[in-house]
Amino acid sequence: MPAVVVSIVLLALNLRTVIASLPPLLGELRADLGLSATVAGLLTTLPVVAFGALAPAAPRLARRVGLERILLGCAALTAGSAALRGLGSLWALFAGSLASGVAVALAQGCLPLLIRLRHPERTGLLTGAYAMALPLGATLGAALSVPLAHALGWRGALAVWALPAVAAALVWLPPAARRETLAEAPVAVGLRRSGVAWWVALFFGAQSVAFYAQLAWLPTILEAGGVSEGRAGTLQAFGALVSAPFALLVPIVAARRARQTPDLAWIVAVAAVGVAGLLVAPGLPALWVALLGIGQGGALGLALVLPAVRGADAGSVAELTALSLCVGFLMGSTGPWLLGGAHDLSGGWTVPLLVLLAVTLLELAPGLPAVRAGRLATLRPTARL
Repeated sequence: MPAVVVSIVLLALNLRTVIASLPPLLGELRADLGLSATVAGLLTTLPVVAFGALAPAAPRLARRVGLERILLGCAALTAGSAALRGLGSLWALFAGSLASGVAVALAQGCLPLLIRLRHPERTGLLTGAYAMALPLGATLGAALSVPLAHALGWRGALAVWALPAVAAALVWLPPAARRETLAEAPVAVGLRRSGVAWWVALFFGAQSVAFYAQLAWLPTILEAGGVSEGRAGTLQAFGALVSAPFALLVPIVAARRARQTPDLAWIVAVAAVGVAGLLVAPGLPALWVALLGIGQGGALGLALVLPAVRGADAGSVAELTALSLCVGFLMGSTGPWLLGGAHDLSGGWTVPLLVLLAVTLLELAPGLPAVRAGRLATLRPTARL
């Protein structure tokens, strides 16, 4: 079990370092390449579009290639995408962002399935470890980007994240060599006709919109409030670090409950207070960033564990996870663009923060029916994984 946790955590860390390392450098990158806020927002939006578009392919690809082999390939592709972005041209930035999106999309679709199939008795714990590693990866990416840029330039600061991805690939090499096929499990059909499935997917989407909007623009918002560039990156890293224990604990607690209504209520309330605080009292950025981190970590953990606790069997969990990732990340891809566009139109950050507050509160709309629902009925199998 310790080796499984290490391999999952190491891979999950790399799923966010390659994404979170870019936003703290957007100001320098925009000045160097002459990009508008909207175009710069597309650099952070493109991977999230890939997250959603390719999510349905993950369980189907797993049947052909094998889970461990896919995860090895994802780690290798993450390394290559980081190196490509380090070339620094606009085409390389967009190509590297797209490649990283492909790698992360497939890994995010396969890791929950691997946890449910290989270790069903530890679903809550391993999902929590996976969820915790995501904000920790974001912490590393956000905290080290500016210091690395000072030492290596922004191009080198982006390219250096290829190194931990190579380390993750090496860790996944032995299990990929041992596993040839995916353990048998039914593939569920008819899931898209289930109201439960759509509520779960839409909740994943709502929290993704808020998360990726904050990930892309929080440092810039803090800088507009008088925070220095270096401290803004540090505060974003602090928020991600604060989120990690809540991302770990929420899946463990939620997996033991029949309904997760109390978890949803406090998660949305805390996040909303954090956004409101940035609006009305920007002189206390550390407090509001901490509250945002707590809300983000809790929402992520809840969104990741809901497919596992709502699915009746491995097949429905796989398909519900794929649907949630597809809908969720396609919705989430609008977050950076939404706030960037609102800033370009309004000329400030008050309107974008009001938009973010509305998005945060709207998590309750799909969240309440998703956390109150029972398990999905076992759906008709059409194939075996």
